[in-house]
Amino acid sequence: MIEPDSNEPLLEVREVTRRFGALVALDNVSFSIRKGEIFGIAGPNGSGKSTLFNVITGIPFPPSEGEILLAGQPIHRMRPHQISREGVLRTFQKDAEFATLSARENVYASAVYCGQMTSAQANDAAEQALEDVSLAAERRAKAASDLSVFERKQLMIASAIAGRPKVLLLDEPAAGLTKPEVSGLSELIATVHQRGITVVLIEHVLPLLLKVSEHLMILNHGAVIASGKPEEVVRNPEVVEAYLGKREAKL
Repeated sequence: MIEPDSNEPLLEVREVTRRFGALVALDNVSFSIRKGEIFGIAGPNGSGKSTLFNVITGIPFPPSEGEILLAGQPIHRMRPHQISREGVLRTFQKDAEFATLSARENVYASAVYCGQMTSAQANDAAEQALEDVSLAAERRAKAASDLSVFERKQLMIASAIAGRPKVLLLDEPAAGLTKPEVSGLSELIATVHQRGITVVLIEHVLPLLLKVSEHLMILNHGAVIASGKPEEVVRNPEVVEAYLGKREAKL
């Protein structure tokens, strides 16, 4: 098990490129994330955000070039299940739960597989994770398919944190939520962070990113165009142009 050192980045991406034939989905991307940080990632559709999560976790493919380090140790040549068991877990834009299993059973399965726990440990971890995300006790025995959109977001995050991640990658968790639910999601992310989990958040809902992120990175056409304090990054002319286009950016 890779253990973090307080003197080095927890997660480091070095000159990562991902090609699909002639298409370059990620182009020489580099950044580092400190332990305990909430690191936001934004960018227009097709900018390479989800592809970045794919290569970090190995699901479903590794980088074509470059290195990914966890606590200073390379993980980019590991298989996906090895990466998850080292403590890098992710969520997906689309529902990925077992629809016919109960919420509790879904989280239990994650604790057993990702956390490599005994049955008793997994039961305890599942209950704690469901408590952490505030999924109502009476809803935990419901099939995942019977849960509301926001409850499935709670389940998704509970399943991830039950595996005891060092780094949790959240891929557009606010998709499909109402404004009050986005506020609830913000509180949920803060709760996860308070448990000592480093969070990397891809999101199109910029107010959410600006509220929770300590550092913000913007991708466009697979490359990093800005990175730094969120309030400064969103004023960067390249960022404004990427989101609004040249004509609107000059207005």
